[in-house]
Amino acid sequence: RERVKVLRTILAEGKGAPGTILDDRLTVACGEGAVKLVQLQRAGRKPMQAEEFLRGVSLPPETGIF
Repeated sequence: RERVKVLRTILAEGKGAPGTILDDRLTVACGEGAVKLVQLQRAGRKPMQAEEFLRGVSLPPETGIF
């Protein structure tokens, strides 16, 4: 496991168990609806866009991240 700070999100369509990744674009289910992660920061690293983050990490849909 790795700590990742979520810096920016946008509202998105979808539903599922809170904290579950819903697709390959980092859409995450919330208590109501979903959010798409837009900008993240790995521990000790500079902020990056979600697309950049996904190039180095494999997170298949249905993965729980929180």
